[in-house]
Amino acid sequence: MKEVIRELKGRVGVRGAMVMSHDGVVVAADLCNGLDSDSVAALASAFIGESVEAADKLGLGTARRVTLTSTFGRLVFVPFEELVLVVVTEPTMALEMTLLEIAGPARRIQELSRLDTQL
Repeated sequence: MKEVIRELKGRVGVRGAMVMSHDGVVVAADLCNGLDSDSVAALASAFIGESVEAADKLGLGTARRVTLTSTFGRLVFVPFEELVLVVVTEPTMALEMTLLEIAGPARRIQELSRLDTQL
């Protein structure tokens, strides 16, 4: 997973990425300066938990992706069965471009997480 995270960070407009468990345990991280992986994981855990619960209560189905946009940049959270991919992008990067840049690596992380649970 570390290799996929490193590759993802090298993509256009991506400032950093990490994989964590739903409860906030960091599995792999390569974030930009100024971001602490444990702090981002704590935020992500709370944000994803509340978002997934709200989507369920509203009858929207399973959340496939949650996005937070701020002046610092955009955080995209992609939850899987056991893990969450967190991607930090430049604030000016278009959402469509962000989603294109992370689609392939997100699929690879999902495949790797399935392999880990089968071992």
